[in-house]
Amino acid sequence: MTNEDTLNLRLKLEFQNPVYDILDKAIIYTMHKQHYQKYDLVKLVMMLYNKDYSYISNAHDYRDQFKLLDGYFRKEYGHSIVTFLMIKAVLDYKNTKQYENITADIASIETLLRTKKNIKAEDLCLFSYPIENEKYNDLMLNIEANQDFKYALAIVYDKIKNTENLSN
Repeated sequence: MTNEDTLNLRLKLEFQNPVYDILDKAIIYTMHKQHYQKYDLVKLVMMLYNKDYSYISNAHDYRDQFKLLDGYFRKEYGHSIVTFLMIKAVLDYKNTKQYENITADIASIETLLRTKKNIKAEDLCLFSYPIENEKYNDLMLNIEANQDFKYALAIVYDKIKNTENLSN
């Protein structure tokens, strides 16, 4: 087993780790407390990428927990915890019809942002191919290196979280 295979296996196991649920609670709490509207979560995601945790609510020590887990994740895996959380939110829909729609939406938004034209998505497997092949590290590297992909995923993450909040 190569180092890359080991890293992907470890990342796969992290998706099942309930310790990260606290970060989801921190984001949901912040969204409610600050009365987030459409795309406000995208702005928060971009702030978190820049290690600006000041917009996360400090209630229940959420801000400190976010800093701690982001620091751990960056040290251990070389990635932002935000990338992980957004991927995890999409994976919660895996094996459903919504998953296909979500991944297609990511590809469409990425194409729109990259080309500045409303054309058909060029790579519908942009997100799903690495997931199906358990190349989580490659996916995370691609998201973090590609601003259009990062924003596309953040926009879809915003949609997911706002939809979940409406149904709760």
